[in-house]
Amino acid sequence: MIEALSALRWLAALELAGTVVFGLALALEVCLRRRSAATRRGLWALAIAVALALPLTRLALGAPAIAVAPWCAATLLAVWATGTLALLLRLGHGALQARRLRAASRLLCEPGWQASLRALPAASCPVELRVSDELRVPQVLGAWRPAIVVPRVMLGLADRERRSLLAHELAHVARRDVLLLTAGAIARALYWVCPLAWSALRRLRARAEDAADDAVLQAGVPPSSYAAQLVALARAQLERAGRVAAGGLRGRVRAVLDVSRVRGPARAPRWGLARLVGAALLVATTVTACEARSSDGTAAVTITVPR
Repeated sequence: MIEALSALRWLAALELAGTVVFGLALALEVCLRRRSAATRRGLWALAIAVALALPLTRLALGAPAIAVAPWCAATLLAVWATGTLALLLRLGHGALQARRLRAASRLLCEPGWQASLRALPAASCPVELRVSDELRVPQVLGAWRPAIVVPRVMLGLADRERRSLLAHELAHVARRDVLLLTAGAIARALYWVCPLAWSALRRLRARAEDAADDAVLQAGVPPSSYAAQLVALARAQLERAGRVAAGGLRGRVRAVLDVSRVRGPARAPRWGLARLVGAALLVATTVTACEARSSDGTAAVTITVPR
């Protein structure tokens, strides 16, 4: 029971630190609302990376005192572990499903699609072009070896529509959004008791889609043409999954047609995975060190104040 109480104290401090990280990211995004979607996507990427680094940097940090019965501590730990395990299993099931879909797809060697892919600025990214009979919307499958999987029903798209589709998916590949969203799902599983963790993953996904839309426009696709393509996709999702699935696409259409919106750079940001991890570890270590110093100072004051 003593071990359970200590673990709960450490976990509570970790959840509080994660809540502060996500809350600061949300406040910064409000301040950066007029900046590009790529900048705000980078903000949420850093916040999630810091949240994942916090458990490592806090291993040697003492936990604050919490007045709770030992049996209650064990129960709360079991509830947290159950929720975390359920979300991790859900993530694993999705990864297996993506792997199955990729294995069932076939290489897309149609000359028109290959020519459209080579004509795009980000075509230097190592990526496979595949076709699937099961998908109804294009997707990027694979975190380390990404592949753009195109539904067979979309093979008859016109050249401009093919270019829009490939430019959008190539932007996800260049920015490694599949890997980043996987990291966001892991962070949500660790901090699932905090509502801001769920919001962080939703906002990261939305900013990643907005940044990919900006890449399409940077590739020279007219906004009206791309908006019409998104409207058609929204109608298809509305028929299959209802208003919730199509709501995000409607927001993307408004963003595409907003002429006052600041667009991100055509190229992917230069911040690679190693730099993102290094920056996250630096921020998490700084936060932990400041917290430890504050705790030591508080303890010292508590000892010296006479009763």
